[in-house]
Amino acid sequence: MDKKYGVLERKIAKFLSQFPMLKSAVKTAYGRLVFLRNRPASKTISGHKFEPVGDDILNTFFGYYDKTPLSEAGFLLCHSTTHATDCKPDSTKTLDILVFLINDLKQPVVSLKTNVYNWQQGARAHWLDADAFIFNDFDAPTQRYISRVFSLQEMREVKRYDFPVQDSFRKDYFLSINYRRIQALRPDYGYRNMPGLGERAISDLKQDGIWKINQETGASSLLYSIADVCEIDFQPCFNAARHKINHVMISPGGDRFIFLHRYFLGKRKFDRLFLAGSHTRELKMLANYEMVSHCFWINDQSVISFMRGPSGHDGYYVLNVDDGTISPYFDGKLDSMGDGHPHVHEDWFITDTYPDKSRMQHLLKASLATGDVQEIGQFFQPFDFHGETRCDLHPRVSPDGSKVFFDSVFNGKRKLYVLQLQA
Repeated sequence: MDKKYGVLERKIAKFLSQFPMLKSAVKTAYGRLVFLRNRPASKTISGHKFEPVGDDILNTFFGYYDKTPLSEAGFLLCHSTTHATDCKPDSTKTLDILVFLINDLKQPVVSLKTNVYNWQQGARAHWLDADAFIFNDFDAPTQRYISRVFSLQEMREVKRYDFPVQDSFRKDYFLSINYRRIQALRPDYGYRNMPGLGERAISDLKQDGIWKINQETGASSLLYSIADVCEIDFQPCFNAARHKINHVMISPGGDRFIFLHRYFLGKRKFDRLFLAGSHTRELKMLANYEMVSHCFWINDQSVISFMRGPSGHDGYYVLNVDDGTISPYFDGKLDSMGDGHPHVHEDWFITDTYPDKSRMQHLLKASLATGDVQEIGQFFQPFDFHGETRCDLHPRVSPDGSKVFFDSVFNGKRKLYVLQLQA
């Protein structure tokens, strides 16, 4: 029995995306119904060895799929908590930032606390180089979201910035967005220490957008406002819409970055994918076909993305950011698996799926050169984890390509796992 959702089911889901509340209700009810006929025989299926990070009492997770948790020096970075993760984040509870040696995944060598987190990206903790990592926090006296840099060599905090990090380029600069706007419009990726923006602030598009922060000096500037973004292929409906910018990803060379412009008309959302210069005023739209989901840089000239293409078909596409061409990934070879989170390593990438009819999430390795696709694992997601508390696999690859890191709740706890690609 094919446990993947079929073409007709995907077409119905696409149609229902025009009615978000109805889609959510139908998706939940239908998912539970088909699960009764598709219960899995096992909660995990894989021919590869994998092990959890942290002892049994801990929930551990890394966060998003666009960064690797492993440093070039062999240290593993993650988030951790002992409180339940099938509930929405609680701003009165802290989250731990832990660092382990890759050869000892039980006893952390560093443990810090942060006051901000969500279940999809944690506190956005990630490495700046082999020694230092950055993460977000909340400064109560000044009532603002900040970012902190910790050095393993010095075993102390070495920098603090008045802006929270969204993405960084080594120790050169980082880009920041307004997490209060995110909290108001997409709380899955926001923080709850301050209220989300009110309607008046949401409508102010000139003073909000993407900030650039010099890591050496701390100097900051509003690089692009949301108003700047809306001016590109302006539509009259923008005046009635609510806008946000999210999922900023800097190119490997650091000169450019991509981001999503998402706007809402009522409850319905629309996506536009943009390319922007980090040091020059270069801003252009790469895709505007209503839906863009997850992207990753292949190299400085191209990006892989799960999105709606020019023909209206949803699937994996390769975009040339210089000439604007959009090509299906090997004639849609992966598209039957649905949306996923691609993480590129050299000429291949790891991606995942959302739960199928048996609530199994699939972990896949795909070649950018040949189109060959291998399944390397399946992992169960209980119904208790859904909406904001869902646990996508969010796969990431180690710097040497030998390991895959993924988050999963197949055993009832949120855990970061390390999978060895050699079977």
